[in-house]
Amino acid sequence: MKIGDFEINMPDPPLQDPHCIVILKPWINVGNVGKIVLARLGKLFASEKIGELERPSKFYDFTRYRPSIRLRGDVRRVRVPNTRVRFARRPGSSDLVLLELLEPHAFAEDFNDSVVELVKALGITRYVQLGGMYDSVPHSRQLSVTGSTRGWEPPANFGDVKLAGSRYQGPTSMTSQISERIWNDLHLQTLSLMVHLPLYLKLDDDYAGSARILKILSELYGFTSQLPEIEMGARQYEQVNPALSDNPALQEMIERFERETDSGSGDDRSTGSEGSGSDDSEESVSLPPEIEQFLTDIAQGDDDSPTEDPSQRGE
Repeated sequence: MKIGDFEINMPDPPLQDPHCIVILKPWINVGNVGKIVLARLGKLFASEKIGELERPSKFYDFTRYRPSIRLRGDVRRVRVPNTRVRFARRPGSSDLVLLELLEPHAFAEDFNDSVVELVKALGITRYVQLGGMYDSVPHSRQLSVTGSTRGWEPPANFGDVKLAGSRYQGPTSMTSQISERIWNDLHLQTLSLMVHLPLYLKLDDDYAGSARILKILSELYGFTSQLPEIEMGARQYEQVNPALSDNPALQEMIERFERETDSGSGDDRSTGSEGSGSDDSEESVSLPPEIEQFLTDIAQGDDDSPTEDPSQRGE
């Protein structure tokens, strides 16, 4: 079935009171947080693919989002970057639609129209967007999560999330119009959740940030909070501690972030920053070259593989 620029196999029977869990790559997916969360939800609820953009080259420059070659046994396949749609049934509860948006390079208005049409056709009742941004926060404290909600009142003490209207002004993605239209035109509930990651640890895959979002979603959707991302994130961040004694400037910076976090002085940070896809924080912190090298080594992980630019993955 054609819905806008999507080719969709509509679920049969229809979804029940479905909530749409959305990520946007690469703009607000630092630390690959959104993709890790969506992958875990897909495994937890046995999600199934129902569609993708029919002709992704209309929207994407494939010299920027590179196709990749995959081998399955002796079969060689080319995986083309695309925006993909999956669904998961939850008997007795709201079903889920998992929407992995890849930011378009062209025809953004058509892209937005297609996503809004898809949300309407699937009967979505709540649109939940997830992401991650870099911020002046320490790895040694619980990661801050900010967000906003419209048309829905969250439970008291909802996941220790700071909910407020966004005050961000600056560059954004054209896809920011999607959530605005879903609220203004379709009058659906919306929720945004943004985890704030340490700006000095630019990990390709930040499992601590992913675990923080997953814990909040577990309260909403009733799945276990005992997840592998929790232990994986703890191990990642523990790698920083042995280096602190040899890097006094880094230690001093982290201690300052800890004092600000403990005093609550960082609570007025912009919620759900539209510009959070940038690697630059609003508060710039300069580090000595040896510390920059240390942080680069941490970001590369244990396998010593080169750090990959997430904007080139497009998957």
